[in-house]
Amino acid sequence: MTTSHLSPENLATLRTALTTRRDELTRALATAAADATQPNDEIEPGDVAEQIVEQDRGLRTATTDAALLEDVERALAKLDAGTYGVSEDSDEPIPYARLALVPWARRTVTEEERLEQKPPQHV
Repeated sequence: MTTSHLSPENLATLRTALTTRRDELTRALATAAADATQPNDEIEPGDVAEQIVEQDRGLRTATTDAALLEDVERALAKLDAGTYGVSEDSDEPIPYARLALVPWARRTVTEEERLEQKPPQHV
């Protein structure tokens, strides 16, 4: 399926938003990696717990950012392939209003809500 429901102007706007977000995430991940490798020789013994909490928070943020970066890169690849803007589940067009808010969206709002309401399956 192609992205015929999106105008060239819409696609250009969305590509800019995705590229900007990719660049922001890439910079944030690079900064987090650099911060993680910086030794902190001046830490006071009483501040060790606080440093551990901060490192944990940074790791969780980096994990979230890395997953989001994958979604953004997937959306950019779909733009290049001409398959951007359609649901990966149903091939239904994802409305521009949703893509403008979440340019890396992979499903329509209805499909996403349905997916979130599904109970987890145990193996």
